[in-house]
Amino acid sequence: MNNESQKERKPFNKRKLKYGTAATVITVFVIAVIVFINLIAGILTEKKGLKIDLTSEKYFDISQDTIDYIKNIDSDVTIEVFSKKEDLENNNYYKMVVETLAKYEQNSDHITVNYYDITQNPDVVNKYSASYGGELSKGNIVIACGDRVKVTSLDGLFNIESASAYSAGSIKSYKGEQEITSAVMNVTNADPISVAIIAKYNGESIYHADLGYAMNSLVSLLHKNGYEYTVVDILTEELSDEDYDMAILPAPVNDLTADSIDKIEDFLYNDGKLDKNFVYIADILQRKTPNIDDFLEVWGLKVGGNQVIESESDKIQQINIARNTYGMAQQVKAPVAQISDEEYSEGLSNTKLPIVAPASRNIELLFDTNVDRTTKAILKTSSSSILYPLNMQETEEVSLDADADAASDEDEEAEEETEAEEETQPATEFDAENAERGENVVMAAAEKTANTNGSEHKNVVLAVGGASFTDPCITGVSTYNNAEFMINAINKICGKENSIIIAEKNFESTAIDVTDSQLTFIMWLTVLIIPFVVVVCGVVVYVMRRNK
Repeated sequence: MNNESQKERKPFNKRKLKYGTAATVITVFVIAVIVFINLIAGILTEKKGLKIDLTSEKYFDISQDTIDYIKNIDSDVTIEVFSKKEDLENNNYYKMVVETLAKYEQNSDHITVNYYDITQNPDVVNKYSASYGGELSKGNIVIACGDRVKVTSLDGLFNIESASAYSAGSIKSYKGEQEITSAVMNVTNADPISVAIIAKYNGESIYHADLGYAMNSLVSLLHKNGYEYTVVDILTEELSDEDYDMAILPAPVNDLTADSIDKIEDFLYNDGKLDKNFVYIADILQRKTPNIDDFLEVWGLKVGGNQVIESESDKIQQINIARNTYGMAQQVKAPVAQISDEEYSEGLSNTKLPIVAPASRNIELLFDTNVDRTTKAILKTSSSSILYPLNMQETEEVSLDADADAASDEDEEAEEETEAEEETQPATEFDAENAERGENVVMAAAEKTANTNGSEHKNVVLAVGGASFTDPCITGVSTYNNAEFMINAINKICGKENSIIIAEKNFESTAIDVTDSQLTFIMWLTVLIIPFVVVVCGVVVYVMRRNK
């Protein structure tokens, strides 16, 4: 009996062994394939950046504009991070920097990223100290191409709100891609365009204090797009043709002297060689500027004494602009402007984004063509816009006596502030309903051309109706096209091709505003309506099943 039972079990055991072995082999094979796939995926992820960034602001990724730019650079760039990589990866914020830099290396054969513990590798600091000319320390990031070096820091890649007496500082946004791409553009440009920003007159700021944030934003845009700039005092310094390719006059509160205007004209003439450019930014906060007006008139441009406003609500953007030294935001209704010259739309990554012209004066074109000069409108408001007359004050005489300047007291300063406020006041008794409506130019260009020895040379004068066009509340977000359009226009007049505008990545959560009626509806929906529907459905299903 036992022998027969054992014989009967043998076929079963063989079959079990057969299938068990096959299952084991299949399992081992599947595990091996999975391990192999993971290894390949790890290698591809590390080398090719095959990671998916699911964060709303793409904190760990870089934009396609940056990718397109770095793929086309033909110079070797080294990015040296003076911190240990593993330390950065253990920090939620600095991990973004590591991932961002990895994207640069993955998308360009000419970019190399290295991490150093400078306490163990002091030679790497000495390597760049001479080219940089400053002090380098832990946490610095060096971007180098040959002898050209730019330095930022880990903390410099974030916007940090300063701590107050009652609260600690907090990180508001990430600007790592902005800073790194800007640095790469700077170090790979062997012959950058040099800009003289005429922002001083006799040692004092030339523009109204309320425009400080807008002017800083413009300078930042230039710097991040590879321009080199120098702040110039038009009274005491020269506009050297050898040192500068372009000059910018940003919304002077008072008129310039005839001698200062001569400096600008001589700069543009360039001993007959031309090839210099000039940007004039007007604003509603200016006083009357007859000398500047005469200069512009020769170029066929006239900045009017009016503010352009929009009468149709669907052609207005309700925006904030930063005002005064405390950065308080002022809400304004900004007309939407349209591009009127296709040449200046070339190169824009997205022409569908709106361009706004807050607090802008109108610009008249005095002629289309006059001998060697031509004019063109670049930005216009709609045919329903109107001109709001400004009560502009006479320009104020600036004292050149240092002792007299030093002797000015607080009462005089208060009087100047009062006068500055008066400059912004519109003329009284304005009838907006019956005002004439029509297109108004808010950005224009004038060109002068000359042929020398068979080659064409030219000057371009670009006029902008308002300094708030580059306000940081507008240029710091991706909602509007002002930043890219401004840089694109300056690139056009300078013959510069590359420009990249990258918005900061905000960490702040977006609040959802809910009205009282909406809140009541949501409460009834969740507390009563949805439970009632569920109960009704349950009863219907129960009845249907019971009657089957």
